[in-house]
Amino acid sequence: MQMVARLQGGIPPEFRRTLWLTLADKHLQRRGVDWPQAERLCFSEWSNPDDDELGVQIVKDLHRTGCSMFCGQSNQAVLKRVLLAYARWNKAVGYCQGFNMLAALILQVMDRNEPDSVKVMIYLIEGVLPESYFANNLRGLSVDMAVFRDLLRLRLPQLSRHLEHLQMDAGDNTGTSYEPPLTNVFTMQWFLTLFCNCLPQPTVLRVWDLIFLEGNQILLRTALAIWDHLADRIMAVSSADEFYSIMGVLTREILEFGHVDSNRLMKTVVAMQCPELPALRDKYMYNITPWTSTVSSGLRRGLRLFYNEDDSGDSGDNSDQDDDERIAVAAAFGIADLFRSPRRRGEAAAPRWWPRSSRRAPPPRLE
Repeated sequence: MQMVARLQGGIPPEFRRTLWLTLADKHLQRRGVDWPQAERLCFSEWSNPDDDELGVQIVKDLHRTGCSMFCGQSNQAVLKRVLLAYARWNKAVGYCQGFNMLAALILQVMDRNEPDSVKVMIYLIEGVLPESYFANNLRGLSVDMAVFRDLLRLRLPQLSRHLEHLQMDAGDNTGTSYEPPLTNVFTMQWFLTLFCNCLPQPTVLRVWDLIFLEGNQILLRTALAIWDHLADRIMAVSSADEFYSIMGVLTREILEFGHVDSNRLMKTVVAMQCPELPALRDKYMYNITPWTSTVSSGLRRGLRLFYNEDDSGDSGDNSDQDDDERIAVAAAFGIADLFRSPRRRGEAAAPRWWPRSSRRAPPPRLE
């Protein structure tokens, strides 16, 4: 099946559902899970103490992220039940921003079967993705962000050097201001949503097929392939401001207009082997300081703010609360002032490096 996934066109849609569900069932069997009992608990009509808070957060995120695959009240009710069921299953993680995108795609492949969708979501998050990717300290994500920067230097050295030069030039010559790695803001979003927010759905499905079949290293190889695809355009920019502006255009072109050849991208992903990846992950797993539970919790809640559509309809109180969450998230990276609203800092809400034409609020830039 791995060979089929690598072929032009990938796995036929009629086989994808069976493949994903079979892998999920085997994972649950290996763990000795009594699925009928687990299903009853996950989809119980009895309310748990945390259900109300989770439900409010899920509904708010469904509205604010504009999840186009499951619009409408009835569709979002299905999505909410799946997300709540997973939160009941994995209370340590609960609900994390980005889960709505994952669950919506899984539901689509599973023909809207809710229990089957929860099975696949369990397998994906707990059996395929790196450990602690969505844990409170986000250690797994922290590790992969560091590993990716090393892989970029090894696999795309010219692009990496160019981005490092732009980063250094953007920094404050006095040493009091630090410009984070330029790839962070984009790569972090790609990892947390498994590319749902940057690639067309047919391409995302092919990436997921490889993730299910070959493991989570496909995450980093896909990110490298995307940066490789964008390299020529990026090499032409001469400043960090210009980089962020062109990336705003390029990522939208890829997502909305399909300006990336799926077969070419998948060929690059398959060809880009990374034998050093396990060693790099081991290196950073025990030599990186994960975000504190307070900061990472704020980040997980706050990331949804950076996918928002126009929030002009929000009340002033809600806007202040959103500002507080943005600032709490950004404070961990020394960029809090960038996310204050105009009335709270007297200037434009979007930082200068974010495209003015974008209707989405800017995501945080990580160190």
